[in-house]
Order: sequence, then C-alpha cells, then structure tokens
Amino acid sequence: DRVGIDATRLNARLLISALGGTAFPDVPPTVDDALAAARSHPIVVMGGTVPGQTTDTVSAELAEMGGAEELMILTNVNGVYTADPRRDPGAERLERITTSQLVDIVSGGPYKAGSTAIVDPVAAGIIHRGRITTKVLDGRDLDQVSAALAGGDFD
Repeated sequence: DRVGIDATRLNARLLISALGGTAFPDVPPTVDDALAAARSHPIVVMGGTVPGQTTDTVSAELAEMGGAEELMILTNVNGVYTADPRRDPGAERLERITTSQLVDIVSGGPYKAGSTAIVDPVAAGIIHRGRITTKVLDGRDLDQVSAALAGGDFD
C-alpha cells in the first residue's frame, strides 16, 4: 500500500506542476491539511493518504468535508460507462447519472486494488450521501482537465 500511496502522490505532484501557479504547490498528506490549503488556493491536488483507503475515497471525503460544490475524478477513461470500455467494446458512455445510479453501478461485486470500477463503493457512497456533483475525466488529457477546471465544456 505504501508504494501505491507514494505513486499517487508523485502523480499529484506532476499534475500540480502542469497546472502552474493555479494549484496549491504541495501534495497535502491528510484531508485536514488539504482543507487548510483550500483556504488559500482554488485547486488542491491530493494523492493517497493511508493504507487501505483508495484515492477515490480520499477525494470524496475531502469534497464532502470541505463542502465542495463539485468533485473531479481524474482516471484513465473519459467518463462513466456501462462496463469497462477497455475490456468491453460494447460499453456505452453515460453522459449523466444520478448518485444513486453511481452507487448501483459500482456495487456489482467485490472491490479490490486494481479494480476497473470508475470509483470504489465507499467513495460512491460518500458522493451519494453528500450529493456531490462529480465529473469523471481522463486525467491524461490535460486540455480536457483544463477546460473542466475553467468551467467549460469537456468530452
């Protein structure tokens, strides 16, 4: 778990660098530290925090505890699909879903590290409980990420 956490924190640092001065310059080690950083910066990028907890859950907790209006999940697909689009050519992208639908989609089976679910069930539950508007973007497409951060349209 520790190596995985370090990898997510390195990815967060790379994204911070790509965002320039817009984001908080460090990767906060805890949700509380991230909330403090958000008082001075409009964008805070996090990675993993503790073993046994996914970055999805960290993000959802931060959004809920911080009263965020919106959560962006950067992953390796450009949205929520009916199935894993990398494995199922018939998978269809869902343009909009409710938080209840998200919970239903991800609760179809056991979740473990490396799962292909768009978010883990704990994170989906937090998103649902907090009624948090969530955007799912391909984090490798920085133009799309920039457009979404600016409040514009994205694919």
